[in-house]
Amino acid sequence: MTSVSADTSSAPIPAGGGHALAFWEPRRALTLEAARRHSSFIRTARFVLIGFAGLLMILLLWYFINAPKSMPSEDNPDETVKMIRPVYKGRTEDNLPYRITADEAVRFIQNPDETKLVNPVLNFLRSSGAKESIVLAASGLYNAETQVLELRTDVNLNTDDGTDCKTTHARIFVKAKRIEGDEPIDCTGGFGRAGGNAYEINDGYTELVFKQGMTAHIVPEKTPELRGVQE
Repeated sequence: MTSVSADTSSAPIPAGGGHALAFWEPRRALTLEAARRHSSFIRTARFVLIGFAGLLMILLLWYFINAPKSMPSEDNPDETVKMIRPVYKGRTEDNLPYRITADEAVRFIQNPDETKLVNPVLNFLRSSGAKESIVLAASGLYNAETQVLELRTDVNLNTDDGTDCKTTHARIFVKAKRIEGDEPIDCTGGFGRAGGNAYEINDGYTELVFKQGMTAHIVPEKTPELRGVQE
């Protein structure tokens, strides 16, 4: 009986196994190269982001240092209320209405009853059924408790009978319907022209009293007899 033995120690490696071993090392090398590239990209991106953040911080710091500073408004500690176009209404001792208006009014803590007025105007009636008379000025101070209106600068009085007076000071007792002033006054009307260095207007704004020296040019009222002769 013939026996046959096979020596496999020197048998060749199958073709399929040789192909797998041939490509294993290049693939591993490519994977390592890709990882290195990825790590390099991450480092670069990190440096770029850190640099951008630093630049942004520098720009913000520059802006806060060089931005124009807004000047805070200085509030008057005494000022309490500021009003635009205020209106004060009341009645005189003879129960006739009056009205005080202004472009602007300011009230202060130290004197809550007093109000500073810009371009004040007083409208009043000298008698029942008469047309409105008016006093106006550039500035004034109104005391709501005493109902006294103190006017300064460019004071102008116009009454319903056509009398026009100009002065720089008028202290008006609104409820009592009386005015006094310690500055010169000049008045024109149906009587002519008259003035003084101080004055009073009494009796419901109907009586003019010139004080401390008076100058006048009086036009006498014509009587019916004289009118008849002249005609």
